[in-house]
Formats: sequence, structure tokens, C-alpha cells
Amino acid sequence: MIGNPFPLKQNAGKSFQGSIVLGKGFVLSPEEAEALIAKDLRNKDVLFPYLNGDDLNNNPEQKASRWVINFFDWSEERARTYPDCFEIIERLVKPERQRWKVDENGKELVGTYALRKPLPQKWWIYGEKRPALYETISQLDQVMAINRNTKHLLLDFQPSRNIIFTDSIVVIAFETYFDFAILSSVVHEVWAWKHSSTKGSATLRYSGGKAFEAFPFPSRNNNADTVRLAQSLSDFRKSITANNQIGLTDLYNLVHSQSYNGDLEDYLIQIRQIQIAIDKDIIKAYEWEDIQLRHNFYELEYLPENDRTRFTIHPDARKEILKRLLQLNHELHHN
Repeated sequence: MIGNPFPLKQNAGKSFQGSIVLGKGFVLSPEEAEALIAKDLRNKDVLFPYLNGDDLNNNPEQKASRWVINFFDWSEERARTYPDCFEIIERLVKPERQRWKVDENGKELVGTYALRKPLPQKWWIYGEKRPALYETISQLDQVMAINRNTKHLLLDFQPSRNIIFTDSIVVIAFETYFDFAILSSVVHEVWAWKHSSTKGSATLRYSGGKAFEAFPFPSRNNNADTVRLAQSLSDFRKSITANNQIGLTDLYNLVHSQSYNGDLEDYLIQIRQIQIAIDKDIIKAYEWEDIQLRHNFYELEYLPENDRTRFTIHPDARKEILKRLLQLNHELHHN
């Protein structure tokens, strides 16, 4: 091997961590949001679906289970023009943001805020607004989202507007199905597991830095067959999860199971076949057709002993792909 990967300039400014609201009072149930909109239609201006990683991986429709109040970077005066929502934040968030620091004896140091500036002073605004994220994706029709802590590397398309992503999600500012194919391929999957950390040994902590920014993409030729395959995978998965009321994680637990022979078996075979076709197309995009992928069920040594089996490529192919990706990363970095 030739060292560690470099961040690549061509990937800069395309992956983002979602917002950190810093205040439970911002978050609402769908019923609470609907009641506020019914009370005053103007409240729609500051109420948005609030998508988290659990929604992405475990909701059968990959939709937000909660809503959130968002006053963007507005002045207090402007935020107060939405009194129903502002009252909630003033009542539930302001006391938490403006609490006093406590010394080692538990005594409040009145006059010294516990939180850093400007969190106490601008308590109606998120702790981390991520303006670059929302400005970037506002130019797109859709974006890709990945749960930062995930058992299986699963991407999903999400709306690019009128939604707030939590910090448990990495948002990729790509909208094409060809890019979806690349990032859903085994090529990206083996790179992500190699260059991200893990939570325990079973959960991938996807890194927007090393896993995405350092990932060397092939030439983006938008091959029509690959695009059709990627769209087929995305649409097919959505229909299975919605019709069977299971999340993507549960679906992929079955995809990677050798012993399952239930009602979904035909669907699982189709998903595996689509995945094989995508992987082969992406290998062609890299011009690495000499690598024999040999898809089958294999044990992966870096996973827990009782859950190591995955439907994936041969270990020799994984090693060769990782070697060539690192070489390509260095070539792209130096060119």
C-alpha cells in the first residue's frame, strides 16, 4: 500500500452533516405541527419535516417521523412575527440555552452562561444551522442521504427542499442515478468500511471526510444501463419496504441471510441480481474488468462473529479494489 488517502478537491463541498438544533423544544410530533398549521397557515413558513438516521434506515417509507421549528438566521424581531412557534421556543429552549454555569460545588455562577457564545444570546436559532448544506442542495432536485451510524451502507434519495436533516445523517449533494449507482456499489462499500470508524464492531460510522471526500470516483459517463439499474434498485426497495412495512435495515438483513426462505425470497434474489449488475457496471467504469468479483455469501472478519455473513464479493476482489482505489486517490490528488 502507498499510505493514507487524501481528500480530493473534486469532492469538496459535496458532503455535509445535518443540523444540530440544540434544544428539544424545537422538535415536534407530526400532530403538533399539523395543529400549528391548522391554527395559522403562515406557520408552514417555519415548520419542516425533520429526518433522522433512524427514519432513513427503519421507517418503511424513509420519511421523517418528527417535525421541527426553524427560524433560520432570523432576528428575534422577525421570529416573533410567528407567535405560536416562537412561544414554544421561548418557553422550552430559552431556559436551557441561558442556564448559568455551575462550579465544582454545584453553585450557579450567575452572570456566566454555561453554553458558548452566541448560543445563549441567539437561543431561537439552531446551534449548528449548516447554511452551506441548505444553500448547496437548494440548487438540486433531490439529494442522497446516509445514516452516519448504520449496519449496512444504504443510501436513499430525499427531497432537497422543505426538509431539515439531523446531524445523524450525512447528506451528499448529488442528484443523479449514476452517482447513486457508484455510491451504492460494492466499490464504495468496501472503501467506506476501510476508511470510516466503527461503533462497536457491527456499526459503520460513515465518514463524510475519508469515506466520501477521499473516495476516487470513476469517469462519470452516465451510462444509460447503469442509470436504469440504479433507478430500479431505488424504486424496487421502496416498494418492498412500503408494501411489507419493514425498514431498509431489516430488508438488508434478509438480503444478507443465507437461511431465509420466506415470502420475500423472490424479491431478495432480485435485489441481489440488481446489485451484481450495478457492481459489474461500476467496475467497468473504472476499467477494472480483470477483477473477478465472484458475488456470493462470505464471512467478513471485521464484523461480529455471530453476524459476519454478507452477500458480497470475494475477499481477494475486496483487497484488490481497495489497493487500486488508494492508488487512484493518490493519482487524482497529485494531478
